[in-house]
Amino acid sequence: MRSRTPMIALFCLCIAATVGCKATAAESAGFVDASRLQKDETLPFHGAWRNPDRDLTHYDKIWIAPVDTAHLLKMDVWKEGEAGASGQLKEDVEKIAVKTREYLIEAFKEPPEGVESRFTVVDEPKGAKTIKLEIAIVEIVPSKSIIEAASWALPYGTGFLLSQLNTSTAAMEGRFSDANSGQVVLAFADREGEKLRPVDLGGFTWYTHARGIRKDWARQLIEVANQKPGEKVKDTKVYTIKPW
Repeated sequence: MRSRTPMIALFCLCIAATVGCKATAAESAGFVDASRLQKDETLPFHGAWRNPDRDLTHYDKIWIAPVDTAHLLKMDVWKEGEAGASGQLKEDVEKIAVKTREYLIEAFKEPPEGVESRFTVVDEPKGAKTIKLEIAIVEIVPSKSIIEAASWALPYGTGFLLSQLNTSTAAMEGRFSDANSGQVVLAFADREGEKLRPVDLGGFTWYTHARGIRKDWARQLIEVANQKPGEKVKDTKVYTIKPW
């Protein structure tokens, strides 16, 4: 049986070289006022703005709005993905938006392991102590399947290196607002890249990385909504040992 020691060593070396890295901030799409956003070390986002007169601790119910796709940036960055992927993306992006909202609702109802939430999910954006969460997907860069497939032809484990060239991203802008007054309590923007993997089985589907990023964002948003004064919400890791 072929030893996995060289692959594990290579994986650890790559992790050591990339820990702490994060996708660069995306161009503003205008869903939130980018001029007010600044880096907040207590939040896992590229930029955020907190209302100095109101915070999320005043709320215990949440309504999650349909995910906005109207602000999806029409950028040449789509061309950086595989040829022909943009047409497929346009067909699938609405499905991704629906699934993202469904995932957020379920995540707030049943938080991931290790995460606690005081929020009750409601069906309408009204009522006392109700916060409204609005999310806009502003960018999805497809996986480069051709590069990914090429990595499979290399010696065992070395495909990890080519997977780093197959970095796909997703970006969002969003806000927590008072459901009754519409007053913004917290605005934010973030961009995430797909995680580094030993062998990236998921790279063969252009939107696989978006599902993983969606999962990370859901966890972060629950933690942010329940954040206590002085508490820091950590960003997600840039790697995973799971090849899917």
